[in-house]
Amino acid sequence: MKEDNFTLVTLGCSWTRGVGVGYDETKMWDPEHGLDTGKIPYNFTQQQYDNIKGTDYPDYNSFIKNRNNKHFFKNFLWKELLDYSKYEYDRKIHEKIAWNDSINDEYSFRGILSKYLKFKNINFSMGGSSNEAQFNEMYKIFGNPKKRAQFLKGNPIVLWGITSTARIFRNNKSIMFNDYVDNFSKSTDDKDLYNELYLKLYYDHQRCVSTLSDKIELWNIIFEHYNIPIIWFDTFNTHKYPNLPRNFVQGGDLLTQMVNVNKSKMSKIFTKVYHRSAWRVDDPRVKEGVKLKLLNPISCHPTKTGHELISEILLPYLEYYK
Repeated sequence: MKEDNFTLVTLGCSWTRGVGVGYDETKMWDPEHGLDTGKIPYNFTQQQYDNIKGTDYPDYNSFIKNRNNKHFFKNFLWKELLDYSKYEYDRKIHEKIAWNDSINDEYSFRGILSKYLKFKNINFSMGGSSNEAQFNEMYKIFGNPKKRAQFLKGNPIVLWGITSTARIFRNNKSIMFNDYVDNFSKSTDDKDLYNELYLKLYYDHQRCVSTLSDKIELWNIIFEHYNIPIIWFDTFNTHKYPNLPRNFVQGGDLLTQMVNVNKSKMSKIFTKVYHRSAWRVDDPRVKEGVKLKLLNPISCHPTKTGHELISEILLPYLEYYK
């Protein structure tokens, strides 16, 4: 039996929140061909400059001294510097709006779906969030009788995105691990050493997936008890669960489906690379998504077009409640 006044409750990470959706894809930086900005090169820090310079580049001090003088540089170097500069100018602007709540709420797939279905949206997803942090949000509600009663009063429908397993929840904060560690570095930074020790001694991806599967089933039982519809989805990695959880979006993770729907060269290819969503191109699907303007090139989050496509992928699972 259908009810009125549903609330779409969304959980997940930055993709669900809508981080980066404010990027202007109509003026999108092309990572292969670049764009001539017509300006002087960006005032790179030495570390930024060292990361981009090739063998033909002048030393950093010479670059700073002459960056206003186009004739000091070879033509191809000047063009490359402007291309890199466009990226840095975009990054600087993008960082200011990436977490803008009003932009995220309106243009994210949760915003699109809520508006179309005429649902209220209560969002718990956060940028950089771990799966454990999202489970914790529900623990706090269902473990408190008053909060639970208030939650149930809103006729919730839960849309829950599973994020990277390479994130843990410690001291009420999500910690992101970007790379596997095979050898200890000589870092003396306590945080880096902790990350390395955790990855080396405790992190087991498939065990994390198995635990995820158990927790998803637990919440399925809880939501079923309270007659709450729940839809789960993998956000940007397709996990091999021991048993595919009930009420799960079919066809793989959203990133894979976005690229597949566009019938790109990555169509129907499930890469073995594990995307970490750490503002970098670390996966061939991400590179293709940027090329198709489904992901922005700065933070690699979905663009407005990308979120519209995601809403189309998820809509069939929610349309019954319209």
